[in-house]
Amino acid sequence: MRAETRKPAVWGVARSGTLLDREEWALTNAARTFDYLDYGKDSWSQDRRVAVKMAEASPALAGQMLVHRKAREGVVDAICHSFSQVVDLGCGLLAMRRAPHERGRVLWGSRARTVYVDHDLAVLAAARAWWEHPARVRGGNVHVLDLDLRFPETLAHVLGEHLDLSVPVGVLSTLTLDHLEDTELAGLVESLAARLAPGSGWGITHLSGMNGAAEVYTGQAVEQGADTRLVAREVEGLRKVFEESGWRWHVSPPNDPGRGEPPITALTTLTGTTRPC
Repeated sequence: MRAETRKPAVWGVARSGTLLDREEWALTNAARTFDYLDYGKDSWSQDRRVAVKMAEASPALAGQMLVHRKAREGVVDAICHSFSQVVDLGCGLLAMRRAPHERGRVLWGSRARTVYVDHDLAVLAAARAWWEHPARVRGGNVHVLDLDLRFPETLAHVLGEHLDLSVPVGVLSTLTLDHLEDTELAGLVESLAARLAPGSGWGITHLSGMNGAAEVYTGQAVEQGADTRLVAREVEGLRKVFEESGWRWHVSPPNDPGRGEPPITALTTLTGTTRPC
C-alpha cells in the first residue's frame, strides 16, 4: 500500500506543503506553485498547470498576486526596520528583491538575527543553499528550521534556542496563514502570543476571497496525497483571531485600486495581555 512507503517526518507528523511520498518528485509542489503565481522562476510544468487552474477558478487571483508583491515588500520592510530579530514563518521560495536577513544585516549589522521556518523539502533545500550557508559564511546569524506551524508549541520552544524571546521579535507570514485551518491558525497565534515579549510585531499578507482557487488547490493536494490545503478567509475573521489572542491590529497598508480585490495585509503589535506571569 502507498502508506507503507512513507517515511517519518520531523516530530513524527506528516509534512505540510509537500509530498508525503518523497520519491514522487514529479507531482505538484505547493511552494513551486505559489512561486509561479508570485511571478517567480522556480516552478515546474506540473506546478504551472495547477496554478492556471486556480486562476481560471478565481479570475481575480492574478490581480491579487500583483497587489501582493507590492504589499509584501511594504510589510517586510516595516518588520525589518522595527526589529533586529525576525522570524519568517513559511518562508517559501525566494521571491523578494531582498530577503529579510539581507535587510536586517544592512539595518542592524551584527545584531541582526533571522530565522526562516518551513516544512516543505523543496523550500528547505533552497533556503539553506541560498540564504543560510552564504549568510553564515559571512558571519550572519541566519538559521533555516524544519518545523510544522500546525504544532506551535514545538515551534515556540525551538525559536527560543535561536532568538532572545525576552525582547520583542518581528514575525512575518506572507501567504502562509492561508494554509492553516481556523483551529490551527488560532493555536499558532495564541502560542506565539504566550511566548513572545510584549511589543513584538507580526506582518501579514493573506489572499482574500479566492474560494474557487482554494478549492482547486486543496482538491489537487488531496488527490496527490499531500497534507496541505488553501483556506479562503476574509479580513474580519483573521483580525478577530489575532485580537482575541492579545495582538492589536493597528495598521492596514493602503490598497492598490484597479487590481481587483486586494489581499489582506496588516501589521499587528502584541499587547502582552495573554503573556503568562
